[in-house]
Amino acid sequence: MKKYLFKILPLSLFVWTIMFSCTNSQKENLSERTRQFNNDWKFVRDSIVGAENSDFDDSNWMSVDLPHDFSIMDLPGEDSEDQIGPFSKKAINGNGTGHTMGGTGWYRKSFVLDKSDEGKNVVLKFDGAYMETNVWVNGKKAGINKNGYTPFWFDISSLLNPAGEPNILAVKVDNIGANSRWYSGSGLYRNVHLIVTNPVHVGVWGTKITTPEVSSNHALVEMEVTANNETGSDVEAEITVNLKDNKGVIAGSSTQTIVLPANSEKIGKNQISVQDPALWSLESPELYNAEVTIKVANKVVDVYTQKFGIRSIEFSAEKGFLLNGKQVLLKGGCLHHDNGYLGAAAFDRAEQRKVELMKENGYNAIRSSHNPLSESFLKACDEIGILVITEFTDMWDSYKNKNDYHRFFNNYWESDLTNMILRGRNHPSIIMWSIGNEIPKKSIAEGVKIGEKLAAKVKELDDTRVTTEGVPNFLIHGGWKNSKDYFDVVDVAGYNYMEAAYESDHNKYPERVIYASESYPKEAYNYWTAAEKFPYVIGDFVWTAMDYIGEVSVGSSSYKKPEDIDKRSFQAMDGIPEGINPDLVFDMMAQMSSPTWPAFLSWCGDLDLMGDKKPQGLYRDILWDRSLLEVNVHEPIPEGMVEDLSPWGWPKELPVWNWKGSEGKPLKVRVFTKASNVKLELNGKAIGEKAITEGDQHIAEFQVPYQPGTLTAIALEDGKEVARKILSTPGEASAIRLTADRETINADRNDLSFVKIEVLDENGQLIVQNPVKIKIDVSGNGELIASGNANPSDMASVNNSEMNTFRGKAQAIIRPFITAGEITITVSSDGLKTGELKLVVQ
Repeated sequence: MKKYLFKILPLSLFVWTIMFSCTNSQKENLSERTRQFNNDWKFVRDSIVGAENSDFDDSNWMSVDLPHDFSIMDLPGEDSEDQIGPFSKKAINGNGTGHTMGGTGWYRKSFVLDKSDEGKNVVLKFDGAYMETNVWVNGKKAGINKNGYTPFWFDISSLLNPAGEPNILAVKVDNIGANSRWYSGSGLYRNVHLIVTNPVHVGVWGTKITTPEVSSNHALVEMEVTANNETGSDVEAEITVNLKDNKGVIAGSSTQTIVLPANSEKIGKNQISVQDPALWSLESPELYNAEVTIKVANKVVDVYTQKFGIRSIEFSAEKGFLLNGKQVLLKGGCLHHDNGYLGAAAFDRAEQRKVELMKENGYNAIRSSHNPLSESFLKACDEIGILVITEFTDMWDSYKNKNDYHRFFNNYWESDLTNMILRGRNHPSIIMWSIGNEIPKKSIAEGVKIGEKLAAKVKELDDTRVTTEGVPNFLIHGGWKNSKDYFDVVDVAGYNYMEAAYESDHNKYPERVIYASESYPKEAYNYWTAAEKFPYVIGDFVWTAMDYIGEVSVGSSSYKKPEDIDKRSFQAMDGIPEGINPDLVFDMMAQMSSPTWPAFLSWCGDLDLMGDKKPQGLYRDILWDRSLLEVNVHEPIPEGMVEDLSPWGWPKELPVWNWKGSEGKPLKVRVFTKASNVKLELNGKAIGEKAITEGDQHIAEFQVPYQPGTLTAIALEDGKEVARKILSTPGEASAIRLTADRETINADRNDLSFVKIEVLDENGQLIVQNPVKIKIDVSGNGELIASGNANPSDMASVNNSEMNTFRGKAQAIIRPFITAGEITITVSSDGLKTGELKLVVQ
């Protein structure tokens, strides 16, 4: 890797003293360089004309605070047979987007710059908006954006009124036609910021920080700073970089003087040595701050701070993936971007909580599927210690839906990919850039040509990470034998559902590094043991880590007569005939997708929409050595029927022993353990004991006639008990319990509290089987922003104060107002003791 030594440039012929000396008495506001721009917007869901004009009357529009997703808002009118809340049978994307609607949304905001901002440069930055976005300032066009997920920004300095006078910002966001295979959301669903700087400043995403040399006692940090000069004269600028650890202690520094030509930018490069660095790792995600200070005429004109981590990454077929020189197997999950009942709204706390849930459930890596996730999400991964594969897009120049991003790809891919990488390249959590997922290619040659362009652009912007792509069997022209052409374009090969090809491909291509970019939950054993066995297989990313809206019932399980089960699957198809238009595959998939109303969730996650572990997650806990013993009981199967699982499905089993009405009927009990033997008891009496061999995949099956009481599983090793799991039949529902993820939250509209609602018997045991109707009341310094119960078919449960529980649970999401105080949540149900919880807003 090149080492950039910093050079001291000749002194400028023009010293910019006069311009800056006249502002000495003004408040610099350098600490408010980046300002949150989320609050106090006006919104309407309508394709009206003229709303970009400054004098447009928006007084009748609703008031909203960002982030905001208008696809999850209730549709006008009453619920009916064809419409429930935000869901409609008229939704163009149907199952794909969970029967939600798009449309056009208008946002307007009035703002005034302080007199201290006179003469400053102003940038309006969006972390993402879905989908086609047009922006006006004071009736003048600021710019457009076509990608629904990449960040973008506009310099609006020349469009603003003088400081002290009001400005009108208008944003039109179109989500038109079928343009997504999953729930996308609509509108300004991520954070918006205003960046206000002096004319000489660090540019947007203006630092590139790499760590080419890393050890426990020394690290070399390479730093690039892009400095902008927005004035009409050359400027001599002094740039100081201080690297500070998490306690604020300076770990290294550098100062340089450069000449910035008029109306231009220049990149300064230097190296800083850090002794005894605190390395960023999964166990200890230590972060540093790079504080960049720019002085002109001995006056501080800009202070820019960038977090980063000191760590090394390495990929090879011989050693696998190394983080700081140590092998790490990627315990991965694919994640879509929505936040359950919040829709796509990327609240800072919702993004952080999702990362916390991944970590708490054993994941150490996330694949962003199939688009860049939010800045808040990446920040949380840095702070919590989760690795990330950041993916660019789900399509290139061929469509999967006829109104998707393929329409804009040829003209916009370069700028969109650039924005993704410039925003993300300082995040230590990111280890791979994915140039696409399951990309339909018009031909092998055309696919390789485009892939090479994307991969080359990635390397131009960041050569410290590897490139990858998620490739399935069914989309390759001529079948998997031609996958080499696709994988030669990237550094690491992402195999979608192709574990069976690992060994044979390794024999053909021994230098290839492989991972399961997508895998089936029910085949978790095969995928994970392959990662443990073969060093060239660096991990497994299950589809998916968490349930999401859209791609409805992809993880379905149903009962059918044996002769009615259809085992055909597009994913199992060995490629498409060479020369065929791959768009036809997705047209066929859309035509074959029967309506699932009122289902609206994928139902394929290890975790449900509330973040609670589903039965398949219990099995993964065994595989990842997070638990010694788990037990699931299959619900009674109707006579004459068999269970039909989708490729992403999981049997209809639960870790409960409460099957009233099935007394005497044999139920399948599956015990998960790595122990050599397992023993089962019912109400103190032995049911049986089984040895577990390698071929059993850590699963022992029993048939147990149901009777209420206590079912006990005991794991044995060399005849000695190593673990015990008890399932007991609960009593009648007695009370409601409320538990908040955090009982103290900030008076910030971007903060949230997630409140779990549980129905318990008199002994505090969860009542799983029977739904209970509940009512949620919220008072004080906050509001109920969303609610639900994780039921994949209960549309009425979304964003209501009255709902049913599902498997004994529901969830209320509370959003605080911007004043300190207290929030009281009460949840009641006829005949049950009311649950109450108080939150402190500070």
